[in-house]
Amino acid sequence: MIGTTRMWSTIKTSFCEHKLSSDALVVPASINPNTATAATYPSLDTQLKLLQDNIMSKLKLNNTVTSQNSMVANHTINQWHFHNSVNSKENPQIIETPTLLLHGYAASSMSFHLTFNKLTNGIRDLYAIDLPGNGLSQTPDIKLPSSNTNKMTFNKDHSRFSMTKQVDTLKEKQVLSDYEDYYLDRIDQWRKDNGIEKFNIVGHSFGGYISFKYAITHPDQIENIGLISPLGMERNVYSLNNNFVEAKEYQVTQEDPSSIYYSRNFKVPTFLFNNQLNTLRYMGPIGGSLAKRYINRAYVNVPGTEYHDYLYHIFYKSDKFPRTTISNFTNMFTRNLLAKDPILDNLPKLKANKVLLMYGDHDWMNGEAGYEMATELAQTYNYKPHKEVDFVQVPHAGHNLFLDNPNFFSDQILSFLK
Repeated sequence: MIGTTRMWSTIKTSFCEHKLSSDALVVPASINPNTATAATYPSLDTQLKLLQDNIMSKLKLNNTVTSQNSMVANHTINQWHFHNSVNSKENPQIIETPTLLLHGYAASSMSFHLTFNKLTNGIRDLYAIDLPGNGLSQTPDIKLPSSNTNKMTFNKDHSRFSMTKQVDTLKEKQVLSDYEDYYLDRIDQWRKDNGIEKFNIVGHSFGGYISFKYAITHPDQIENIGLISPLGMERNVYSLNNNFVEAKEYQVTQEDPSSIYYSRNFKVPTFLFNNQLNTLRYMGPIGGSLAKRYINRAYVNVPGTEYHDYLYHIFYKSDKFPRTTISNFTNMFTRNLLAKDPILDNLPKLKANKVLLMYGDHDWMNGEAGYEMATELAQTYNYKPHKEVDFVQVPHAGHNLFLDNPNFFSDQILSFLK
């Protein structure tokens, strides 16, 4: 998720005014990605492929590293695989466990392009994929009922609330699980297609939420997990795990993200929440101007124009932002950008050997919630601080810390995984 709160604010000021995100490439393994066209793979966004190739052409990898771009998971998931021919016997600092990078919402593997050089020098097999409905990965159809939460009523200043209608919790949890499986099943198929038994997973924002959910549903497949400014961390009043009494009034906290009474006044306007990046397209040339202005301001630290051009295509120039992707998101999160099944509610299920929480020093995501996770893992679940669980703040970085300070980010990831 690329600065979603700020961008939605920008759109909101211009339209209703505005906000949103990024992406990468896709072709079956039997098709050469350098020659693939819309004719060989009908749904391929050839312009996006060209923009991605332009970014990757600037990459200067070590001469021991090779890169390969292919389609996996029944030709639905685009992946980049970087292999370093140097092994840990030749260099004890090399990390042998395969490592997967998962991007944020409305983004892609290209989000990490500034880190590929340094990470591939220390990780023998590094993978970065585009989640389904993102980048050049496919968007398989999904038909599921809407996921609902208990109906809450708040007083005027949002300081108190009561539950006015309780849903069938078991039924709604299953529906929510089905939406999450849209991503989890394809990640597991990616793992199988690459012949990987166990791997490290590093996920950013929405990808952090998905990484955590994969880790707790496939514990035997995960070695270590890095959550990079993850979405969906906070416990909250909308969680399907709560057991509130109907009609009873409760006090809201907007300060403590570890509390089941946590909420926030901020809500994405309904139209923007349900249309997201497509809102920019509906606005015509004004939407294009807003997208350019946002990209130039938010990605000022990214050198060159290649990534800016790439994002502009994602935000505005491509035909549309997939309706399935929007539906998945709006059924997993509330308009407050709070998870219906928060990460903090599920800590007892986590079995990863080591856990890293990382945020930018001026990150809009709730770093206090991440710090709470690190604290709970240490105090309640016996993770050793700084050895098995750690919390790191990246200097001179916002939500997209791997773009704002790629060297520091990469060093921290390598140090964590060793």
